[in-house]
Amino acid sequence: MGLKENDEDRSPFQCLLDAAALVERLDEETMRLKLKQGLNKIDDNNSSGVDTRPTNYTTVRIFGTDVIIAAIDEDVITNQPPAGSSKIRKERVESSRAKQPMPKQKRKKLKHEATFGAQPCLPQRFKEMIKCMDGSEEKLIIQKALYKTDLSKHHGRLSIPMNQVEVEFLTDEELKQSSKEGIEALVIEPCLKTRDMNLRIWNMPKPTGRFSSLYVLITGWKSVVQGNDLKEGDVIQVWSFRVNSKLCFALVIVP
Repeated sequence: MGLKENDEDRSPFQCLLDAAALVERLDEETMRLKLKQGLNKIDDNNSSGVDTRPTNYTTVRIFGTDVIIAAIDEDVITNQPPAGSSKIRKERVESSRAKQPMPKQKRKKLKHEATFGAQPCLPQRFKEMIKCMDGSEEKLIIQKALYKTDLSKHHGRLSIPMNQVEVEFLTDEELKQSSKEGIEALVIEPCLKTRDMNLRIWNMPKPTGRFSSLYVLITGWKSVVQGNDLKEGDVIQVWSFRVNSKLCFALVIVP
């Protein structure tokens, strides 16, 4: 291929520009040829009576020729279900939730664990005494500090507030009886002596007009205070147990 006139005077950069312009012209010619072939196919189909246009299309004018371009569904672009498929989306969400592991539920603390930090245990000497009496069903009813009113001769009772009771320890019949004449019960003192006492339910009025309900142990409580040298602030546990279904109590001083 020979050089044109003055080609030897052209710089390499100018030669590159000429080559790029030539490639661009070739691309334009190729594009026109492809568009012409596509339009010929459309004309052939139209002559047969078949409408080949997509249902959703737009027309663009390129190089003086109208070209039909199919529109792309926006839902396809975003990779989302089509409009009106909320039910499908909901099913997918529920399915994904079902596959996720359920969070472990914390074990609910027992009341005595929340109050005392650990399960209190009945001292061995009380266990042996209850066993000798053929007793069973030991239950911790309450652990509390003794207040001045518990030791007062004027009051003469050990109070057991119902909202601090750890477990149910009365039968339905005993509950009715304790609201009236009370229940006679055998009590083991901290010194391991035994005596008969009376359990009752008292409803104490409040300034708000409501009542505070509590169990009380009376009949001989003053002697228990004196015989065991009980003082304000001493921590006492009240346990219930049964001997031949008869209600009994054990009073334990916590060291």
